Amino acid sequence: KLHLSQPATSAALKRLRLALGDPILVREGLHMVPTPRAEQLAEPIQAILSAIEHTLTAPQPLDPSTINRTFKIATNDYGTFVLVPMLMQRLGAIAPGINLEIWEIAQDVETALRQGEVDLAIADAWTLRHCKCTETLFSETFTCLVRQDHPRIRTQLALEDYVKETHALVSSRGRVVGNVDPVLSQQGLQRYVGVTLPHVLAIPAVIASTDLIVTLATRIANRFATDYGLKTFPPPIALDSFEIAMAWSNRMDNNLAIQWLRRELMEFGQAISTS
Repeated sequence: KLHLSQPATSAALKRLRLALGDPILVREGLHMVPTPRAEQLAEPIQAILSAIEHTLTAPQPLDPSTINRTFKIATNDYGTFVLVPMLMQRLGAIAPGINLEIWEIAQDVETALRQGEVDLAIADAWTLRHCKCTETLFSETFTCLVRQDHPRIRTQLALEDYVKETHALVSSRGRVVGNVDPVLSQQGLQRYVGVTLPHVLAIPAVIASTDLIVTLATRIANRFATDYGLKTFPPPIALDSFEIAMAWSNRMDNNLAIQWLRRELMEFGQAISTS
């Protein structure tokens, strides 16, 4: 039963007797019977073994309705605008015990994840490039926005008109080279950026009240166009799409609650990709 030879069993019993200061098993006729000390230890040791077995057994699937915790998610304007509303709607339906804390993306997001400052990060793949555990959610493209009664851009947006207009740029780091500038530079062209804004949510008010043009992530641009009566145009230059991704700490890779949240976000990503 012990899967040990007789000499190995005798040696183990000898070590046990020395450790406990008790014979543990004594001979009565043809049988070995436990001492009172052994009988006293049997029940608590069985409980300890059962606890170990339970701990090592594969956990049962998590029921989101039983989760009571706060998830700390680091993201940017894009994640807050596109994904957080979907996530809150989903949580309200199936996991009312979950709360969200939305944090700004730290410059060293990998350290923030590793130290447990946040549970998950959502941003473009370039921002999360140093994170060890990442997964792509969906791809995003660019769209241009102007006001409805723009005096020069009416039914189409030509490259010549694009570079002549004054542009708005969204950047939390101040005046930087955006996605558009390297592509224009390759064609010997340059745009003029009249205003740099730290948050994308300022864009509708600025665009609706000026003749500025802005080049934004398509899903945000389309929403602004619908809600604020703005016009959208495809960029007159070939801009690469970019990936929206999530990242987490490898220490929390097997955490059931984090795994569940990641699955939910992956489903959102699939739905967004096909919409």
